Amino acid sequence: MSIVRDCMFPDVVTLSPQTSLLEAIRRMARQTHGAGFAVVLENMNLTGLITEYDGIKWLIQHPKPESVPIGGLPISVPQIVHESTTCQELLQIYYRRRFRRFPVLNEDELLSGGITEKQIMRAFPRSFLLSHYRVADITAADLPTIPPTMTYWDIARLIAQRHRGCALVRDGDRFLGMITEGDMLRFRVGGQWNPETTAIALANPSPRTIAPELDLLQALDLFTRTGHRRMPIVTADGRLAGLLTQTDLLRQVAQSTRSHAAILNPEDIADPAIWFEPDGDHRILACNQKGARALELDPEQWIDRSVAALAQDPNVWEAIVTLLTNCESISQISLPLRTGSGEPVCMVCRFSLVHTPTGEDRVFWTMAPVESGRNTCD
Repeated sequence: MSIVRDCMFPDVVTLSPQTSLLEAIRRMARQTHGAGFAVVLENMNLTGLITEYDGIKWLIQHPKPESVPIGGLPISVPQIVHESTTCQELLQIYYRRRFRRFPVLNEDELLSGGITEKQIMRAFPRSFLLSHYRVADITAADLPTIPPTMTYWDIARLIAQRHRGCALVRDGDRFLGMITEGDMLRFRVGGQWNPETTAIALANPSPRTIAPELDLLQALDLFTRTGHRRMPIVTADGRLAGLLTQTDLLRQVAQSTRSHAAILNPEDIADPAIWFEPDGDHRILACNQKGARALELDPEQWIDRSVAALAQDPNVWEAIVTLLTNCESISQISLPLRTGSGEPVCMVCRFSLVHTPTGEDRVFWTMAPVESGRNTCD
């Protein structure tokens, strides 16, 4: 099993409480791996963490950052992990606590590296279930768009107010570029600093973009391969359709676990489980090993086949889908089923209808043998 030591980066930016805000921003701006954070050490003890967002927010509050020591600012207490922490534990902490950046300590409790969403994505277990969702399914309606004439401080205030890591520059339907928190900090400490600089001058006019029709498994691989933290969603005709970030992508997968229980890893599900399409011939999309064993299925042969053959009455699936359309879940029902070899079996089943924003619904089905026996239903 992989551990944090296998995927962390070693060169974390460190600051002292006496470091000025300007110097802290300068050091973060010089990072080459795009970690987006620095840690505060006092007598070799880790006491805090600051992010690029903190830098933007504090710049607005303190126009003379060279005279402000970071020790006097409200610095966040970080969530710490250790080199020996398993990547599975790290994922669970990420889902539960929603921290996005982690300082890493070694066995001597000394700072030895860092972990961000970029490394979390690389440790992320790939599931082909992600291929059933598209980038368009998780496109946020509220885009952080700005006009090309907006000046530096107004952009900074907008980023701080919306707590978004970037601003998208557009003129009507034309997408003109993207400005990130890092861009803002680098410009502030650069040699051409001017508060009247406009968005069109600050923006990267050709950032890496992503197509709305791409599925989430492809999107996950693209983020992992390129190392980008965010990508504008742009259609084939150049229209800005949204913004996808590492956080959005990982949050969507985490939220999906509440519906289909462990879309990250179907084997985490306690009960036998099958996913199938509610429409058409109810094509099977996935099953975990427990589900395959319960119904004596070979997944390689049954994925993409209809669930019709798994019921003694194949018309039952239409009735179940009709019920789900009205109530979205069936908590318990005993069904006379058939195994993959045609043997009769009775299971206590639970169903839920899982919606995606584009209407590509899924049925999540879990089952357990009835206590009175496998072969008959009362």
